[in-house]
Amino acid sequence: MDENNEMAVENSNEQKFEANKVSVKIPLFWEEKPEIWFFQVQAQFSIANINQEETKFNYLVAQLDPKFIENIWEIIQSNEKNKYSCAKSRLLSTFKESEEKSIKKLLTGISLGDMKPSQFLRKMKSLAGDNITEKVLRTLWLDKLPDSIKNILVVSSENLENLSVMADKIFEINSSPEIYSATADISAMKNILEK
Repeated sequence: MDENNEMAVENSNEQKFEANKVSVKIPLFWEEKPEIWFFQVQAQFSIANINQEETKFNYLVAQLDPKFIENIWEIIQSNEKNKYSCAKSRLLSTFKESEEKSIKKLLTGISLGDMKPSQFLRKMKSLAGDNITEKVLRTLWLDKLPDSIKNILVVSSENLENLSVMADKIFEINSSPEIYSATADISAMKNILEK
């Protein structure tokens, strides 16, 4: 191979390396769900073909907000060889919600809000983990739905996934503008008749 070809191959390899460095897009640390955040980070490392502990650790430290860095400061200063793995373990143990807290939130701390019933079910499943049976989860989920949806679904023997699809459809029908428009028209007519 001549000198020009060797230089071209070397330049090509450098460009690929540079492209990998640029393509890593680590999202902001998700304090409420650090396990999901680390899954996203690992996906970015896989896309960029980054396997070295030190490189992963450097990306982690470069991305983290100072309020999170203080949780791993002693790891940063140590001579530990597996700093990324140690930092990951520390951040997970510090910020991952305990099972008790997740169950309390599931029982008392969440409501449907502006979510679709299927989104709400997924959120409840995430909080429940493996700690609650599907039957109990079904009861909790149905109990937190609006009566207009709950009263229809409570008689169904469908599984939770099918119920959530049905609930979404009922939710869409109940929240459609035509229904509100018809209700407003009826209210307006009632006011006119009362005068």
